[in-house]
Amino acid sequence: MSSHEQSLAGVRESLRVKWYRSPVDPKRLGELMTRSDLQGWWQSAGHLALVVFTGLATYLFWRQESWGAFAIALFVYGTFSSFLPGAAVHELGYGTVFRTKWLNKLFLYLFSLPSWWNPFDYALSHTYHHRYTLHPEGDHEVILPLRPTPAFPVAVTLFPISIFSRPVNVFGRGGLFTAIVDTMRTALGVGVPSNTPAREWLAALRADQASERHKAVWWARLIVLFHTGVIVITIVTGLWILPILLSITTFLSARNSGSN
Repeated sequence: MSSHEQSLAGVRESLRVKWYRSPVDPKRLGELMTRSDLQGWWQSAGHLALVVFTGLATYLFWRQESWGAFAIALFVYGTFSSFLPGAAVHELGYGTVFRTKWLNKLFLYLFSLPSWWNPFDYALSHTYHHRYTLHPEGDHEVILPLRPTPAFPVAVTLFPISIFSRPVNVFGRGGLFTAIVDTMRTALGVGVPSNTPAREWLAALRADQASERHKAVWWARLIVLFHTGVIVITIVTGLWILPILLSITTFLSARNSGSN
């Protein structure tokens, strides 16, 4: 058992961070925190519309065998899609994008499912991250110092598709292969190996919060079911573009590195 697993319960009782409170007028703060369904629809549905439109364009160019246009459309589609995990689900996870609470959940799950993103694991980690931000006793979502990696090796592993990258010092899902393996292990109730600080942190969180771990397991099973369905439909219809559009899209092109 890791030191994190042994100490998380104690951290909640003993660690008291003395935060600096910014001098912001309460009325102004309330205005800034006002929730709006209209803005939520504009931002969330608007981005989803970009994903759907570029996805349809990619599909049509594939059908027409216009490979140059297909490559460009796929790059644009992958770029838009790469913001579904990380940036989009991060904000929706707070439940503050929409004024209507269930709309936050709807878009959170809608964006997470094709992205191989587990919002329940992330909620566990992010709760500690906000409560004890960058205090290593209680927050290992981001472990400092983060050492920069030379640009060329990063480009090789991430472009045009992120496959083998792993979450190391920042909580995330990793590349396509890593995300698939970790999701399968979670769905089977095996758990992820504690071979990096980020994965050790995830194991500690799941050990500490059994009820949330149960939700994460069932969500992983739903992810597996969804993508298995995509493969089955692909085999039946012969539309080999479907896994690219629905299962690996968020790992394509200029992906949002914050998701990994």
